[in-house]
Order: sequence, then structure tokens, then C-alpha cells
Amino acid sequence: MAFRIAESAGPPRGRWVWALALAPILPTLNWYFARSDAIGLLGRSSAWLRVSGPELSGLVAFGATFALLGVVPALLARPIYGRRAWQLGLGHGDARTGLPLLGLGAAIAIAVAYASRTSPALTATYPLGSPTLAWQSWIPHIVGYGLYYLGFEYFFRGFLLLGLSPRLGPVAANVLQAGIVTMAHLGKPGIELAAAFPASLLFGWLALRTGSIWYPLGIHWVVGVALDWFILAAR
Repeated sequence: MAFRIAESAGPPRGRWVWALALAPILPTLNWYFARSDAIGLLGRSSAWLRVSGPELSGLVAFGATFALLGVVPALLARPIYGRRAWQLGLGHGDARTGLPLLGLGAAIAIAVAYASRTSPALTATYPLGSPTLAWQSWIPHIVGYGLYYLGFEYFFRGFLLLGLSPRLGPVAANVLQAGIVTMAHLGKPGIELAAAFPASLLFGWLALRTGSIWYPLGIHWVVGVALDWFILAAR
């Protein structure tokens, strides 16, 4: 299978190293802001969202991820790569390949989430951003989840993987992004940390194969939403 990575000859000479520099910096900043007391201070009640306290803090954390891992890299796509932001995986890519794989991956994701619903480590951590999430906040939660995963996937599978593949090669770029994703999971439950590297390689392969982040994003979102749903239902 051919990889769909070459819309240009690669990043402008010398500038691609800035992407390598950002690879650990932006996830570290995101980790800090998403967990800092500043997020908690923003968690005031919001009647129109029907959420308050820690639930609103979770949505703010999702927004921080979207901004730091999505918006910031998108603004840097042209200075670093000489390419528009949408060229780094925001198109539909090879839908004929991607849609069936998305369907298969989503089915597997739901099965894995169901099997994991009673894990003590996972139930103590999830729903993501707000382990005490109430059902009435479900819709804002899963919409915020979508923004979270859009930022996450754009940075790792779009900006880093698709951006660096023409320069480093698809295999090296895939291993690089998978390694950084795994480091970003430090502190997560052991089962999740163990799955981070192989899952990231598969998500990276899918992004490379289709030339789009939407297919791994869809699977990733289904994993998160399904796990949260089953955990809440089990309670």
C-alpha cells in the first residue's frame, strides 16, 4: 500500500527542525495547563452549558488541548513547512480506504471500551476531564471531547507525522510521533500507557495511508466516548 504523504517535496530546508523542537514542548505545556490550578479557577458555573465546577474545568481543559495542539500548530504550518494548515491531514484523503477502516476500528474500539469498563484504574480516571461527570452534562462533554481529539490528532498525526514524513520518511516519523504520544500518557492508568505506543503506530499508519487525520480521529473519539459511556452506565 502506498502512503499518501507527498503534497510537497518536504519542509523548507532547516525549518523542519522547529517541528522537532515543538514535539516535546507543546505537549508539556498542554499537560501543565490542562492540570494546573488555573483550570480549576476557570471552573465556575455556567447555566447555558448546564455544567459547573469540575465538569466545566474538564471542558476548559479540552479547550486548552484544542488551542495548544490544534490552533498553534495550524498557525505554524506555513512558517515551518511552507504548507497550509489544511494540507497536514485536514482533507478527506483516501475515503475509499479510510471509511471502511474507520468502521472496523470503531467497532473494535467499542468492544475494547466495554471490556475495560470495570477497570478500577480507568474508572478512577474517566470520564476524561471530569470523573464525576453527570448524565445531564453528557452532550457538552462529548462535544468538548471532539475538540480535544481534533487538537490531539492534528498535532501528532497531522503536524508531526504528515509534516515530517517527507523529510524523515514515513516509518521514522511514525515511530517519532508514537513515542511522544506515549510519553504524553505518562501518569495515565497502566493499561492505557501500555496501549499508547502500538495504538499510536496504528493510528499513524492510518493517517499515512489515507493522507488524513479524520479516520484515526474518529476511532480515537469513539474509544473515549464509549469508555466514558460504559463507565457511567456501570455506576
